[in-house]
Amino acid sequence: MKVRDVMRTSVVVLPQNATLKDVLEKFFKNHLDSLPIIDAAQRVVGFITIDNLVDIFLPRYYEILRDFSALEDKGQLAALFNQTFQGLDIHHEQLILAADVMTSDIHWILQDASLVEAASLLQSQNYERLPVVDKDQKLTGLISDFEVILALLRGGTPAAAAK
Repeated sequence: MKVRDVMRTSVVVLPQNATLKDVLEKFFKNHLDSLPIIDAAQRVVGFITIDNLVDIFLPRYYEILRDFSALEDKGQLAALFNQTFQGLDIHHEQLILAADVMTSDIHWILQDASLVEAASLLQSQNYERLPVVDKDQKLTGLISDFEVILALLRGGTPAAAAK
């Protein structure tokens, strides 16, 4: 069984010059947890995840969680959140581009790869999903760890999937 047999082909994407506002609209409108970013030739050049957005909007999120005293003092916690959102206005949403936010060191998998290869790459890289590309590295879909596991459990044995 191949990646192309189980991948999701209906994929929401944005160009790398899309604005932060465009990114947020796509995430909210389509209930996404990740978004492939493509260039003019439809090749995957980046990936934006919820974690990337958390880094933008709540850059001190992890510090807040580590500092339990901040969680006890509601005034201090509110001040930290207020500082986080200060300065990010409509003007900034137009200046920040998808290329500024995306992770560009991404891994993808060929649509002709086996599910075992996909499972191995997902596991070794600790990813939940991967962009799927054709031989010209153009985006053709997405595959998630969940889809790989389901396909293997439904009858794609490791020996059959490797063919």
